[in-house]
Amino acid sequence: MNFFQIVWRSLRQHALSSLAAVVSLALGVALLTAVVGLRLQTHEQFTRVGLGVDAVLAPKGSPLQITLNAIYHLEEMPGKIPWALLDELRREPAVAMVVPFCTGHSFAGVRVNAIDRSFLTDFEIEPGRLLSFDPALGGAGRPFASGPAKEAVAGWEAAQRLGITLGSSFNPVCGVNLGDPVHQNDHLTFVGILARTGTPHDRAIYIPLDTFYTLGGHGDAVARMATDYASREVSGALVRMRRIRQGVMHPGVRDLKFMLAQNPVAQLVVPAEVLPGLFNIIGWVDHVLVAIAIVVVLLASLFLVVSLLNALRERRRDHALLRCLGAGRRTILGLILAESTIISMTGGILGILLGQILLHRAAILIQAESGVMLPGFRPGLPDLVIFGALLVLGLLTGLWPAFRAYRAGVLEHLRPSTL
Repeated sequence: MNFFQIVWRSLRQHALSSLAAVVSLALGVALLTAVVGLRLQTHEQFTRVGLGVDAVLAPKGSPLQITLNAIYHLEEMPGKIPWALLDELRREPAVAMVVPFCTGHSFAGVRVNAIDRSFLTDFEIEPGRLLSFDPALGGAGRPFASGPAKEAVAGWEAAQRLGITLGSSFNPVCGVNLGDPVHQNDHLTFVGILARTGTPHDRAIYIPLDTFYTLGGHGDAVARMATDYASREVSGALVRMRRIRQGVMHPGVRDLKFMLAQNPVAQLVVPAEVLPGLFNIIGWVDHVLVAIAIVVVLLASLFLVVSLLNALRERRRDHALLRCLGAGRRTILGLILAESTIISMTGGILGILLGQILLHRAAILIQAESGVMLPGFRPGLPDLVIFGALLVLGLLTGLWPAFRAYRAGVLEHLRPSTL
């Protein structure tokens, strides 16, 4: 019987305690893997430059609330801004594009945003990448027509969720809450479905900005805004800045932000500055979960020590016989360390697989709530680090039982008394 056969036989003899140690380690590693992976992926996706929005011209209010509403279709805008501000912003040399929008409507729980047609035709969500209606990517149809057309375009995820097809129609709800009034006399027809982008842009329904002002029930003041630009107001505007060398955003955004900070009704919000602050605020949650995962792993390691000591007590005569047959102290030491390493390795592999499955499920939930597509199942360097640390911990855990077996003599092993 060779070395590994002896180790395998030992593991089989105390299979229940070995299995319990493996499960305990796997649960701790799974929680640690899922928390670390989720933090890295959410931070990467929520702060990445990939939504095409360098800044948001918006009313005075919470920058976080504005970012969530303008980009992630959550929350509500704190007010309106005059159209004249958009014209002023367009004249700034650092500004490449301004796309006005109005929020506050919905349909079947999906946000309905009135937006300028240029968003569908000319707005880059990534450098060189426009929104499209490519059928190969799940798109269909065309952009809505200019002017107050009774047409609409659905984001890919919104179309999937509501079963929207070209030619189907709907009546928008004047509000985003259950029970808000419906524009009963305004039937809008879907003429396009955007190709999937994996961004929050997939989650909304888009209608022409001019159509928003003509919806029944908004009142005469809003209806006049359809033609009277001097009185027109919008919820905000998506802003793209010009690029300088190597695609770096024009530094003039700082001056614009300072200038608009002096404006009594508007401000310029830079999402890339807001979202990292959000992660700093809620970062303590990640730290608590990581601490819990580490405690679980440590408790599992303690359980492994107890398991190895019990196995050592049960196999003391076997070890004595091995010594009588010529096995050295180092061989006995290696047997115990090998058991500890195998249990730790098995727990680590199962834990990482389970953690990736949890991460994949969390990615699905996050996409459903925010529209942000996380990679989900993506083993990487953090998993290797966790696995390596667990192997080291497994070796350290097995040292105490191993040295007890190493120091015990043959006669002591053969005695009927316990260790």
